[in-house]
Amino acid sequence: MWDIFLKSVDIEKSLQALDTRVSTVEKIIGSVSPIPPIKQPKLIKSKKSVDGSKATPKPMSGNWLGFVASVCFILAACFIVKLSIESGWLTHEKQLGVATLFGMALFAAGLVISSADRIYACFLPAAGAVVLYFTGFAAHQYYLLVSFQTVIAITAVVSGITIWFYLRFKHDIYAIIATLGAYIAPIVSGVENNTLFSLYYFTICSLNFATLAIWVGSRTLTMISAYLAISITAVIGLKLHQDILIAAVLAINFLIYSIGTLFHTQLTKQQLTEKESWSLFPVLLIFYAMEYYYLSRINQTIASCVSLAAAALLIGLYYSAKRWFPERRFNSRNVLLTFVTLVCFHSIYLGLLPLNIRPWLFPVIVFGSTFLYGRIRSIKWGIPLFIPLIALSAIIGIEYLSMVSHLLNSKELSWTVVTWVSCASIWSLLIHYREELGHKEEYCYVLLAAAHLLAIMSLYQLTTEYGTLAVSASWLAYVLVILRVSTLRNDILIAKSVLIVLFFAASKALLYDASSTPTIIRTLSLILTGVVLYASGLVIRKKTNWQSKFIKKYSSEN
Repeated sequence: MWDIFLKSVDIEKSLQALDTRVSTVEKIIGSVSPIPPIKQPKLIKSKKSVDGSKATPKPMSGNWLGFVASVCFILAACFIVKLSIESGWLTHEKQLGVATLFGMALFAAGLVISSADRIYACFLPAAGAVVLYFTGFAAHQYYLLVSFQTVIAITAVVSGITIWFYLRFKHDIYAIIATLGAYIAPIVSGVENNTLFSLYYFTICSLNFATLAIWVGSRTLTMISAYLAISITAVIGLKLHQDILIAAVLAINFLIYSIGTLFHTQLTKQQLTEKESWSLFPVLLIFYAMEYYYLSRINQTIASCVSLAAAALLIGLYYSAKRWFPERRFNSRNVLLTFVTLVCFHSIYLGLLPLNIRPWLFPVIVFGSTFLYGRIRSIKWGIPLFIPLIALSAIIGIEYLSMVSHLLNSKELSWTVVTWVSCASIWSLLIHYREELGHKEEYCYVLLAAAHLLAIMSLYQLTTEYGTLAVSASWLAYVLVILRVSTLRNDILIAKSVLIVLFFAASKALLYDASSTPTIIRTLSLILTGVVLYASGLVIRKKTNWQSKFIKKYSSEN
């Protein structure tokens, strides 16, 4: 027994020693990494379950059926009225009563079904609203049972009910139906005899829908009502011959929806998305075009000033929103920049500026881009900024062609002055951007060609009265001046650019002077042209050889 006891004691000591060694090893190695769990094999679904999942219908797959069914209900209401008219078994009042009850039944059916399927049930009240709209229009237009003002009131009530359904179902179809019914009601009911009332009615509708859009938080309601209000008002005014009234109503609608959009952003804390912003751009163009059209029939200056005021209002509203939410970058910035650019181009450049002032925009823009060179380089160019750039480029191109055309056909000294200033602006731009354009010779040649063409056309206008020899002499003198400038700046591109002027001078000497001028003038012109051509070629060759030697020397050193 004693031996057994001693052996058990030895075993315990051995186990303790082993445990101590294991603990020491664990401390050295670190914590033992857990054993990764055994991955359970994926259960293979049976064929029946797969087939069953594929056969499960999507929850929204029946929406088109509900929409088509609603259209059928609307047509059924129309055919009920038509059948009663053809058969004569209902009076006019009973016909309208049946149609009204049918529309109300669709309202009730939608409310009942909404407890089971809210999304699918929304089509029935929408169809009921359309039926009630048509009923009101028929009561006035075809049966003459109610007055124009009464059908407008009925339309307002139906629109209110439709908005209530919008709040209940949260579906944009109600916003579309409510706005279409409200704005089309005067047109269907005969707007010709109630034009003034219809315009006031449209203004009230715009105010109501802009307010409702904020209340229900729907941009769709704002967009649809804005399109309808501005477009229908503009179309009505074409036959009304009251330009001031139509322009005033258009301006009021513009104010309502512009300020309403701002308050919508402020109160809901939700800015316009990129898609919503560009969706409003066409209605801005419609407003601008029609507002300018009606006001220009009164006074074009007033039309331009009002258009600029509208653009300034949008800029003010934009910066008001930026002040409320300074940390946000608004998606409407691109739309605003595009609209303001178009308004300024049309209203200022084409509308307000006199014809004798417009050519001076060329040197102003070119000198401005030269002196603001540092700021232009620091701008992060994106797609929105290309729109103002395109507008400025269009102005430069138009005025350049205008100067060339007037130098050919006009003797006014003012065109010569603005041409030389424009030529100086091109040279200034070329000198400032010369280093950046060093590896883009085609851009340099374009600028030099533009400057040379203005110079020779201006010299032509100044010297054409003194004869063809004076014209050739002035052109060749200009060539010598440019060669001297190229020597001072040690610029081979400027020297080579005189080939453009020499081409005109040589063509004139060989094609015109050699055949149509007296012998003495012809001889002098050819000699003068030949001397300058030869001297120019010699200078260009020397500069080219010097440049090639410099390049070889630089490459050998490296």
